[in-house]
Amino acid sequence: VFRGIAAVVTWWWQNIVKRYFALVRTAFRLVATVARWLWHNVHGPVFRGIGKVISWWWNNIVKRYFNTVKAAIRTLASVFRWLW
Repeated sequence: VFRGIAAVVTWWWQNIVKRYFALVRTAFRLVATVARWLWHNVHGPVFRGIGKVISWWWNNIVKRYFNTVKAAIRTLASVFRWLW
């Protein structure tokens, strides 16, 4: 009886489970390869480009505007202090 069960389990393991695991492993490797390629060739460059655009916008537009507003407020504060 046990030899029969062992034979069935061995056949099941060799012909079904191992093949299924091999298929799943191959699928995961394919997905990982595609994801890695996408990150290095698409997503990474896009995110770096977006970061450069935002950095340029912050340093060349937003900071200048804030510095101008800050200077105007300081000037007004000096005038009001003098008047007071």
